[in-house]
Amino acid sequence: MNEHFSIGETAKLNNISIQTLRYYDKLGIFKPEYTDPNNGYRYYHISQFFYLDIIKYLKGIQTPLEEIRQIILTTPQEMQRFLEDQENTIENEFKKLENAKCLLEKKKRQLKEQLEICEKERGEVYFRSIKEDRILKMATQSLNPFKGRSGLYVRKLANVLEEKGCIIENQYGYIYSLKPYDDSNMNYEYIYTSVSEESLNIEEPMTIDAIASGDYVCIAFDWSENNKDYYHYYQKLYNYITSNHIQTDGKVYEVSLPTNYSSLKKETFLTELRAKKIEQ
Repeated sequence: MNEHFSIGETAKLNNISIQTLRYYDKLGIFKPEYTDPNNGYRYYHISQFFYLDIIKYLKGIQTPLEEIRQIILTTPQEMQRFLEDQENTIENEFKKLENAKCLLEKKKRQLKEQLEICEKERGEVYFRSIKEDRILKMATQSLNPFKGRSGLYVRKLANVLEEKGCIIENQYGYIYSLKPYDDSNMNYEYIYTSVSEESLNIEEPMTIDAIASGDYVCIAFDWSENNKDYYHYYQKLYNYITSNHIQTDGKVYEVSLPTNYSSLKKETFLTELRAKKIEQ
């Protein structure tokens, strides 16, 4: 019985390409037992196939080739420790993929919601049912719709999420009190972003909260850095609520949704102001 096989035969018997076997040989991961000095042909012994299966297994659990080269030289005890570490790595990757899937589903809902808002007449008050949104929020100072830089607050929220291994939500909102203003004393109280993760250990000054589900009275308008009409739209919403004796939770929730996705274009957003209606 022939116990030595050419590189082509070995490739066919083990469902692996000749190029891969040559690459393994070059890396020192899996070498032929014998190379004919006359013609340079490589021959593998049948007993080597067992070790090739180990390599294929390690590759199947996403082990980099450089690590495989080190692992196959270790003891069974070290192999066990590696597999336990690899299991933890894979579980963490599963969690990241699950979070990514949740974020994808949420983003699809947000875009559907954005298209729904787009169908509303700009600058006119309307009612809309909104689902609960779990948020990460932090208090703001000297920040309002007309001036102030929100970028630093956005970075702080994003950095905390990155440190917790979360995928960053690219939608941010603001919360402030529903009350009479002039355009000089309107200030945001909180900035927030949505979070998909179920449990996060967050420290002050940031907190985990939720924007409750329910019916909201809303107004939408196109907003940009040069837009001076924000106060006008807020006042229209406020007057509608007070003149119709609508009870709310006393807060305004502002959400701005991008209408382009490139920094090369002018920064524009579809902005919606929302106030939660409380049933009397």
